[in-house]
Amino acid sequence: MAKHIAVDLGASNGRVIVGDLDGFEITNRFVTRNEMLLKESHWDITYIFSEIKKGIKEAFTRYGDEIVSIGVDSWGVDYGLLDSSGSLVSLPYHYRDSRTDGMIEQVCSKLGRQQIFARTGIAFQPFNTLYQIAAMQKNRPEAFAAAGRYLSIPDLITYWLTGKMVNEISHASTTQLFNPNTGDWDWETIDGMGFPRKLFGTLVESGTVVGKLHRFVAEELNAPSDIVVVAVGTHDTASAVAAVPAKEGEDFLYISSGTWSLLGVESETPVLTDSALESGFTNEKAVNGNIRFLKNIMGMWIQQECVRYWESLGEQIQWKDLDRETLQGSTYPGYIDPDDQRYLKPNSAQSLMVDRVARQCEEFGFPAPRSHGEYMVAIYRGLAKAYAKAIAHLGSITGKRYGALHVIGGGCKNEILDQWTADETGLTVFAGPVEATALGNMLVQKFATGGIDTLQQGRNLIIKGQSVKRFDPS
Repeated sequence: MAKHIAVDLGASNGRVIVGDLDGFEITNRFVTRNEMLLKESHWDITYIFSEIKKGIKEAFTRYGDEIVSIGVDSWGVDYGLLDSSGSLVSLPYHYRDSRTDGMIEQVCSKLGRQQIFARTGIAFQPFNTLYQIAAMQKNRPEAFAAAGRYLSIPDLITYWLTGKMVNEISHASTTQLFNPNTGDWDWETIDGMGFPRKLFGTLVESGTVVGKLHRFVAEELNAPSDIVVVAVGTHDTASAVAAVPAKEGEDFLYISSGTWSLLGVESETPVLTDSALESGFTNEKAVNGNIRFLKNIMGMWIQQECVRYWESLGEQIQWKDLDRETLQGSTYPGYIDPDDQRYLKPNSAQSLMVDRVARQCEEFGFPAPRSHGEYMVAIYRGLAKAYAKAIAHLGSITGKRYGALHVIGGGCKNEILDQWTADETGLTVFAGPVEATALGNMLVQKFATGGIDTLQQGRNLIIKGQSVKRFDPS
């Protein structure tokens, strides 16, 4: 069978994966590095691209002519601005950079909070592209004036692979600069902010063949000249949701679990009610043209930052040992609220994640955690409660009841959280596939290159070939 290369960039690490929906292997796994440069947090995008090329080259070394296409996905909202010659005007910023602090209030005072939501359907998060570009317009006007084109992170990688610039729609829909009603950029917001229209190119649907590898890139990677690059669901959650092992016609509920937990459903139309706005839900495009109506909940990021701190002290953290300590500490009653914005920023000398967790537990009337296991209990129980709360809000907004929950992505390997989620929500949890994003990426490639006739055919292959575990409420 024809093979595809999925470049899957997460906010913590990236993978280059080659294969098909019935089996695949990783040809390179790497940290998606970011660096602090004079108090600004930037992605080390040239390093990331070099690691992508390393993985692609290895894939062609192993499989050569069996490979027919490449697709790139990444986390949402981040981007590069290019000048008129196609060069970056600055390194892409990390979405956790503090330059956007206070920008929501400034933009809303200018354009109106309800008006922005009515046009874009996107929840108000300080890292949204709208506020990132507004911050650059305000604080780095010379660099912003040099910008001639906006490309999301996966659009940028695709450009460096093909020499062609496109804006894929699922990623564009995360920016708060896209209108889900018109299916185009939200020109009213763009004009209202004074952003040049020339920045925002023609949008393409998920599954569009952008073009062949640029000949210089093909030579560098020892790749055939007819390999095509597909604009997949370039937002990683769009690709992950495409791989939910749901049967045709099933009205499924999902959590794409990783650094973030993205909880939602698919909807044929955007949901732009006051209730959706106040509950923090957002409307983003799915690869099939529907809307991913979902909520961003802080996910494994809180756990990861705690572990990073302990490791910085010289401790050796083994995940199996951490799971055992978590179960041993399960009688600890405390929990956190992962929706609290205090958890957004990384560890710093002024504020450690472990201290934020302990402080909130005390604010809720619980003793501070005393062991690694109790910290994990507070985090996992808080996540499970946040999921239950979001599902209740979702049901009240949509008027539907759900009997099961699909947890996909790397976070689904956490069986403690899977079980506690089932217990807290009262829903049967189906955990898997782990590599949902890469599978969804390859699924769209397979559809774009004629390997399957419908996206549901791809989901059926995933149901048949991938492992899923079941957790019933206890």
